[in-house]
Amino acid sequence: MLKKAILFITILTITFSAYSQNGFGGSYTEVGVFTGPVFFKSDYGERGNFENFEKNSGFSIGASYYLSTINNFKGLQDNFKLRLEISYTKADFKHYGKYVDASSTSVFTNQLRGMYGSTSYSSLGFQVEYYPFKTDDYNRGYSFSPYISFGPHVNYVSVTSRSTLGELGTSVTTPRKYMGGYKNGGMTVASVTGAIGTRYKLSDYHSLFAEVRGQYFFSDWVDGLNPNKALYKENKSNDWCVGLNLGYIYYFN
Repeated sequence: MLKKAILFITILTITFSAYSQNGFGGSYTEVGVFTGPVFFKSDYGERGNFENFEKNSGFSIGASYYLSTINNFKGLQDNFKLRLEISYTKADFKHYGKYVDASSTSVFTNQLRGMYGSTSYSSLGFQVEYYPFKTDDYNRGYSFSPYISFGPHVNYVSVTSRSTLGELGTSVTTPRKYMGGYKNGGMTVASVTGAIGTRYKLSDYHSLFAEVRGQYFFSDWVDGLNPNKALYKENKSNDWCVGLNLGYIYYFN
């Protein structure tokens, strides 16, 4: 699956570049780096509890390559950029909320308190960015260039599921809900991303950018937990996350 994704992205880049060079204009390229916090909606904690979303978090770092068209006439294609991206994300998980309240001393509560885990994944993919203003903003005087983006990613995910009470999988360490519903190891998972952001031009060749990005995974194992959906109706959606990326972009021909 990963090899097919790389091949597809390569073909897309070559096709876009060939189109850009054909006819009345050409293309320009940019490179960027970014980092920022990531917040997960996972199977850890009570559904709908904001504390779980806030604290089950991590960070992301990555690099991007942008390809854009330049034409001597204004066309719709001038409002788009193709963004190829590779990134790495790491996050840690625990249960938070009323079910692990300090006032409770039940076996179930102690088992939940003892559970913890992590996920890390390398991501390869692309987004198509749309700018309301012409993307050739390096010589048109725009300070801010807002955009929206959307695109697919392939992720190699490594998860761990642990307990301070001992190895998971026994009635002593594992809540009934998660018996058979945890995982350790690696897997390949597809996802889609959507973002809204803006660039801020520092000078003709340098820009900063900030964006809020959501990522939806086509799997419920990205956090390492996946209770039986037939028995536990609250476990009805796949994992997803929201991140804030801050970055720098350098423009070159």
